[in-house]
Amino acid sequence: MRAQAAFEYMVIVGIVLAFLIPVWLYVSSLQARAGEELSISYAENAVQRIAKTADLVFSQGSGARVQTQVYIPGGVESSAIIGRSVILNLRTGQAVSNVTALSIATLNGTIPTSEGSYQMTMEAKTGYVQVTAS
Repeated sequence: MRAQAAFEYMVIVGIVLAFLIPVWLYVSSLQARAGEELSISYAENAVQRIAKTADLVFSQGSGARVQTQVYIPGGVESSAIIGRSVILNLRTGQAVSNVTALSIATLNGTIPTSEGSYQMTMEAKTGYVQVTAS
């Protein structure tokens, strides 16, 4: 009789595990996807903020200077400022997402790739905007 009860408990535990494991895997994949989407959103916010602040400074003319706070998410593989483009290349899962924003001004400078909050300084020069992080 005890062997039958033990077997029944094992069957119940097996059925519960057969139900819980797929649910846990599904929830884990949702969590990973949400984390990736959040990182992309942070990256989009960062490049847009840099581009819009550079536009503001450029419209004010040479000598204008503005600082803005920008959060760079984790997983950034590379960053670049090329011409009028602000670019962050972000590792998401198995792929690399390219997040880009355009400015009306020609830009010069660099963007950090390490995760964290940075004070970005945009300064209008003759014909371009200098972007620096501190």
